[in-house]
Amino acid sequence: MPSVYFQTFGCQMNTADSDTIHQLLSQRGFVLCGSHAGSDLVVVNTCSVREAAEKRARARIAEFANWKKHHPGQKLWVIGCMAERLGDALKKDIPGIDTIIGAKQMERIDDVIEAQFPKCQCDDSASADIFQKTLVTDFVPVMRGCDNYCAYCVVPYVRGREMSVPYDVIEYAVKQKVDAGIKEITFLGQNVNSYNHGGLDFPELLSRMAAVEGLERIRFTTSHPKDCTGKLIDVMASSPKIASHLHLPFQAGSDRILSLMNRRYTSSHYRRLADTVKKRVPGVDLTSDILVGFPTETGAEFRETLDLVRGVRFTTAFMFAYSPREGTAAAGMREEIHRSEKLARLAELIALQTEITREIYEKTVGSELEVLITDRQQKRDMAWMGQDRGCKRVLISCENAAPGMIFKVRAVRSSGMTLIAERV
Repeated sequence: MPSVYFQTFGCQMNTADSDTIHQLLSQRGFVLCGSHAGSDLVVVNTCSVREAAEKRARARIAEFANWKKHHPGQKLWVIGCMAERLGDALKKDIPGIDTIIGAKQMERIDDVIEAQFPKCQCDDSASADIFQKTLVTDFVPVMRGCDNYCAYCVVPYVRGREMSVPYDVIEYAVKQKVDAGIKEITFLGQNVNSYNHGGLDFPELLSRMAAVEGLERIRFTTSHPKDCTGKLIDVMASSPKIASHLHLPFQAGSDRILSLMNRRYTSSHYRRLADTVKKRVPGVDLTSDILVGFPTETGAEFRETLDLVRGVRFTTAFMFAYSPREGTAAAGMREEIHRSEKLARLAELIALQTEITREIYEKTVGSELEVLITDRQQKRDMAWMGQDRGCKRVLISCENAAPGMIFKVRAVRSSGMTLIAERV
């Protein structure tokens, strides 16, 4: 049987896209390979959100292409956002790439793969089921593309305009995964709050999915602050299946910078929204994306970002230094901040957020938590790994556990980024 190896960079949407391609290939007789060296097909799923992500992907693709010179039977596919942005120019830069599949082609990926590998008549359901049933959590995209055009972001250009997935397609995907043993689903979209198909909005979609028998937990990402409504917060507060976790990127604490970024909200609006979520959903974990060093950001404006982080107190955050992306509005702005200054600001922000994260984890010690067991450590003390109803990672040493089980634990100590717990 032919084999395939995946290397996936970037966001959870890319992970979901890789899973979709894997499923389609498995229907054509492919089995998953643990190494590129022994595979017939190598698929590299790329990210263009930041320059560093593209550099990492390029280096890995070049490595695979060099290997392929001495193994001519192997095929190399490059897919995703960088593939969309650069297209066939990437083939010229890195000879050895056989196929380029841009992110926009994911809407018709079945046809793309069928053209390359016609579906075989073999019974491959067993191998596909084994892969699915080893999972406890999984992703379901509910939206593709983005209409927000934030000044720093290349996503609308590489993934296209917003498109909501029909409800019946989402419902079928969720039930299929639940039947395969999945306990937790994360709904994905560049801005899930914009979901609307036939008048069905995102809060109503969550309410309907919460009624699916066998689905134990629901998560979603990413939410745009300008579209995060009271209706969504009410659904989070009222449904025990929806995780107490909201990923709500704020990007910058300065209103002038937010306006330049085309974010369409103010820092005061964001603070009020965060306060509302914390009041309506007690114990909620708020997480965020933060960008420092945007063109013309002053030292004082960076301090406003630090002030917002201190005020809101995120459980964790993804933090980055700005890098220009070709084709975006910000790419035409004059760069006035030296790279060393950007990195210094980023280091200060990371130090602040790391301390807040440690304090939040320490404060949780002694509390009872409801944990979903996801896996078991393969080294050290073989503790069970899980996640609480928020976004906190938990390790439990106990017997008679298994992936997919949900039970109560008591946090007995914190390592700073992980809770050590005992079963109640």
